[in-house]
Amino acid sequence: MKSIVIWGIGGHAREVAQLVADIEAHQPGTWALQGFLVDKDATTQHPKTLPAPLLGGLEWWAAQADVWGVVAVGNPQLRRQIAERMLAANPRTQFATLVHPLAWAVKTAQVGEGSVVFAKTCVSDQVQIGQHASINLACTLSHDTVLGDYVSLGPGVNLCGGVNVASHCELGAGAIVLPNVHIHAGVMVGAGAVVTRSLAAGVTAVGVPARAK
Repeated sequence: MKSIVIWGIGGHAREVAQLVADIEAHQPGTWALQGFLVDKDATTQHPKTLPAPLLGGLEWWAAQADVWGVVAVGNPQLRRQIAERMLAANPRTQFATLVHPLAWAVKTAQVGEGSVVFAKTCVSDQVQIGQHASINLACTLSHDTVLGDYVSLGPGVNLCGGVNVASHCELGAGAIVLPNVHIHAGVMVGAGAVVTRSLAAGVTAVGVPARAK
């Protein structure tokens, strides 16, 4: 059994903790949740009870030799910053890849290091998911879709075949991307938007059809 810690103390982190518990229930002996990490000056509050102890921050992480980690924050840029700081503080860092037992992922799909795939998500043939991506509940990633590193998909996002989503993009809940559309790096797509054509890097797109603001 491998010990795992979660960086983050908000709602997303608690959801990842439940994902870890569900994996362990489905396949006993896989993961043991040791606790949570957070910056000592973090502004995030956690009035909800955490299911494991709050262990500390980078100082605690730097001293570990055989613990796996996962960054459970929703913002792609912040997730990248934290992952890089964890790696800099401890070159022995190992990032866990977590796929919920109720997700459907075919054998030809690839899920990168540090990425999280939640329940009821479908990952189809030849899909590639980069590192430290967050694929929330009930998403659909159709054949030949490619996601870059640090992508965040909200609940119920549907990506049709051949979609390419570059690094650090964030797609809101229920967004739909039509086949073969290319979304360049750093794009934000609003909840419920329908993306019918490619989007340039860094834009925010909303509406049906989605248009850059």
